[in-house]
Amino acid sequence: MIKTALTGIAALFLFTACGDKEEAPPLKILNAGPIPKAAVDEFSGQNAFDHIEKLTSFGPRPPQSEGYQKSLKYLEDTLQELGWKTKRSSFQTLTPVGRVSFTNLLARYLPEGEPDWATSTTFIVSGHLDTKPYSDKVFLGVNDSGSSTGVMLELARILSKHQEAALNIELVFFDGEEAMGEKMEFRKDGLYGSSNYAKKLRKRKTKPSLGIVIDLVGDPKVPLFIGSDSHPGAIAQSRIATTALGLDQAVSFPGTSILDDHVPLMAFANIPVLHIIGDFQNMDYWHTAEDTLDKITPGALENAGKLTLQVIHQITTK
Repeated sequence: MIKTALTGIAALFLFTACGDKEEAPPLKILNAGPIPKAAVDEFSGQNAFDHIEKLTSFGPRPPQSEGYQKSLKYLEDTLQELGWKTKRSSFQTLTPVGRVSFTNLLARYLPEGEPDWATSTTFIVSGHLDTKPYSDKVFLGVNDSGSSTGVMLELARILSKHQEAALNIELVFFDGEEAMGEKMEFRKDGLYGSSNYAKKLRKRKTKPSLGIVIDLVGDPKVPLFIGSDSHPGAIAQSRIATTALGLDQAVSFPGTSILDDHVPLMAFANIPVLHIIGDFQNMDYWHTAEDTLDKITPGALENAGKLTLQVIHQITTK
């Protein structure tokens, strides 16, 4: 992830400044089953933490690795037990280190039958599963990207108890978010899974009304940023949700954008997004071997999960 100024693609989605008094353009949400407030309250940060601890036991998760394959199997088994159908979406592409195989994992709630993958659900909730590849150290990536993965698995549990809402959500675990080389550059290195997914998404018969991307959300010592290239309506809903949950000290609206998996969703699929990411530039362990379990807490994970659910609750119960 790279913090950037608002230029190009990002600027197209920032119709009003975060601090302006003008009313933000509303999100056009279609066919959304309501998420009740009870669902928000049910989110367990401890459950999310337990999932991350399990993922950590598989070792590093760079693309094509044994750890990544074990993690995929764990996700599939966990989701299927909750009534979600999963689909592996594999592809190969050329990277700075040669041709690499990547696998995204898609999931939809459908206890019986098979999902229609040619159409989209109302919401996409996504994050990346892979860890940055290193040859000289063991990088477990507990916060980057274990935290978002754990939160999403707990979201799956909550949503499975509220089936009308779950039917309108697709969970996507991206592979290849991390650069294979030293530096992430859009269209050059990194964001492989989200780019491939977004290009396939635009070919579906219908498109989602909102994509939510979460990343690095487990550290209680830094705020969660709402990226300013998020859709203005989603930013407005995030402000309301932050206050409703009493998270004003835990969530920040910095007025900057960060290069992450939401950018391909905007660039290639042209859908509105909400980007929620921890302030990684103030994590001295980011992309080091010190990104370990002691850096995250159930409380921080719970904040991220409840914020995500609260935003969808507000949008679907208007």
